[in-house]
Amino acid sequence: MGESTFFSVRQRFAAIAVAALVGSSVSAVPAFATSEALPESSTEVRGSESTGPVTDRFIISYRHMAGISSTDRAEAYESAAEELGADATVLFETGTGASVVTVDKELTEVESQALMASIAENPAVENIEPDILLTPAFLPPNDEYYESQWNLFDPVGGANVPSVWDTTRGKGQVVAVIDSGITNHSDLAGRILPGYDLMSDPDMARDGDGRDPGPRDEGDWSDGSACPARGSSWHGTHVAGTVAATANNGQGISGVAPEAKIVPVRVLGDCGGYLSDISDAIIWAAGGELPGIPVNANPAGVLNLSLGGVSTCSYAMQSAVDFANSRNSVVVVSAGNDGGPAANMVPANCQGVIAVGATGPDGQRAYYSNHGPEVDIMAPGGNMSLGDEAGILSTLNFGQTSPTLESYAFYQGTSMAAPHVAGAAALMLAVSPGMTPAQVEARLTETARELPNGCEPYCGPRLLDVTAAATDPLEAAPIPSIKGTATVGSTLTATPGTWAPAPVNLSYQWLRGTTPIKGATKSTYILTGADAGATISVEVTGTKPGYATTTKRSNPTSKVAKPKPPFTDVPANAQFFDEISWMASRGISTGWKEANGTRTYRPLQPVNRDAMAAFMYRLAGSPNYTPPKKSPFSDVTPSTQFYKEIAWLASEGISTGWVQANGSRTYRPLQPVNRDAMAAFMYRFADSPSYTAPGKSPFTDVARNNQFYKEIAWLASTGISTGWKEANGKAAFRPVTPIKRDAMAAFMYRFDARFGN
Repeated sequence: MGESTFFSVRQRFAAIAVAALVGSSVSAVPAFATSEALPESSTEVRGSESTGPVTDRFIISYRHMAGISSTDRAEAYESAAEELGADATVLFETGTGASVVTVDKELTEVESQALMASIAENPAVENIEPDILLTPAFLPPNDEYYESQWNLFDPVGGANVPSVWDTTRGKGQVVAVIDSGITNHSDLAGRILPGYDLMSDPDMARDGDGRDPGPRDEGDWSDGSACPARGSSWHGTHVAGTVAATANNGQGISGVAPEAKIVPVRVLGDCGGYLSDISDAIIWAAGGELPGIPVNANPAGVLNLSLGGVSTCSYAMQSAVDFANSRNSVVVVSAGNDGGPAANMVPANCQGVIAVGATGPDGQRAYYSNHGPEVDIMAPGGNMSLGDEAGILSTLNFGQTSPTLESYAFYQGTSMAAPHVAGAAALMLAVSPGMTPAQVEARLTETARELPNGCEPYCGPRLLDVTAAATDPLEAAPIPSIKGTATVGSTLTATPGTWAPAPVNLSYQWLRGTTPIKGATKSTYILTGADAGATISVEVTGTKPGYATTTKRSNPTSKVAKPKPPFTDVPANAQFFDEISWMASRGISTGWKEANGTRTYRPLQPVNRDAMAAFMYRLAGSPNYTPPKKSPFSDVTPSTQFYKEIAWLASEGISTGWVQANGSRTYRPLQPVNRDAMAAFMYRFADSPSYTAPGKSPFTDVARNNQFYKEIAWLASTGISTGWKEANGKAAFRPVTPIKRDAMAAFMYRFDARFGN
């Protein structure tokens, strides 16, 4: 870590804020640990006795959202406010079309109830509810630190995360962290997408305005005037790190889904955040429209809300969750930290959410975690009564009020548990993108494991198992076998066997001894001189959405032997011996039979055009082809030695020959093939792939206006030809030089290695 990075356990109180509901007190607690000693008799974490102001904001939903006029909307609340001697003002309209209204006087609880009752009598109003404050669900940590992420890998209390990283790390998935915003942190570099600040109250937001495109966390510290005094928690940064902190970057921590991206949505500030802002954040994060706000360019498949308040599930919150589910977005929420029933905590008590309780490193329910049937799954949230290192370590900021230097810290709470599940959902969607929110929840709960140390009262459901949730073992993954002779120049073929459940995508990696052979990733492998004396094996890897990636290795071959030279004029030390031997083993060239019965290849002899046709026909596997009775070329008759191969070459469009003055075409079968024409033949043999030639030629002797410039440049780009290195260090191609038979063997060998099966 650089000098600007601080690793510490936070010694501040986080926002255990309490906001008042109309008709009842509303406590919404974050979930991260305190440095103060717990009272000896304490077994639960409770909200502070002091409360914030009674709300002067209300959310009014209408029966016909789209059709109701602004006049009818105003009539619904203006007269009711006047009865209390107050003026009512519309702050904004939510994503569901509801009006967020405030009055210009502080109301008592009785007045608030009277106002809502009066507005509810209006026949145009479907629902009215207080715009309550929700706060993050965490408790402040101690001052010691221990660099440990037991929560990911500990066999007792961890979430079994690392094993899934061989299958997926969440690449391509977007998780919205609806929280206090985000601070700059190097362990989140490259993970953060554009977000939004949806806090409508500029005083709470501390950025001088209302809703704006900047989701930076300005600090949620409180001076004690409106809610309990505390320093800034940087809660959103801590949650984001648990979801997707970068892995393998030599610093800090790893997130559960380290290749997922985060969309930060700021809704929490001083004393918490309003229900209307949070419900709008859910809609915006899932890709919905908000009045006057640009649509989220990166709709999130997973939404994390590590926050809550004591209330029944509100109409606005349930509507927002329903919208997110309709967009196939998974909504993960914290169960709350009151040590009591989660039924009392919104949004944990809403339908369509995955409510997460917290466990410690011992796998038991943490003392603070809410419980009950509303809790869908448990996940590591920490239990710092066992020590600071029993918390959840994640990214943070060192500032006490405004953001300063980055840091790491242990926190505890259901706020810390929820992002484990959000990260797991991102991994699941990376493997199986079509899963619905209901399917994700079902899979998470089905694959969760029993709590390791039994069930004390209110222990909650089972413990998150990320690897089990994101993958299934393949039903059949046989050990592959190898067909072929272990001789240089021979082709080995991997026989993978039958993998199930079908279809399973198979990939290959050939090994020389135990070392992977660079580029040898096809089902076949041509043995080269480099393999002589070594054993060869193949690894087959099976991948299938929703199943664990599985790799099986074959038994090794015998040691690869050097073959007996197939041609008397190509000794084993010849420049292209391996390639020419391969030509013979594949039957592409049989050479010439001499008077003494031996065969010669004549490596330095140019390749004539008729032999080129034969070479390419055999390289293609000698396809089933019946040549026409009438030759496509006037100088090639059906009795010509390679007539079938030449006619096939024409039928494939690989050669069009020359147009004569009388309109006929000639092939010139006994004419040597120049290197430029060879490049054109190879390019067309590869089905003329889409390719844009570079502005600068790869060869000094091939200008851009050369007849076959594109084809020659393509040949170089594939590595089939590297040309000759001249004295000045530059490469030349020698385009009008006839191609010799030894070099042609090398070109065909390289072509087959790159484009063959």
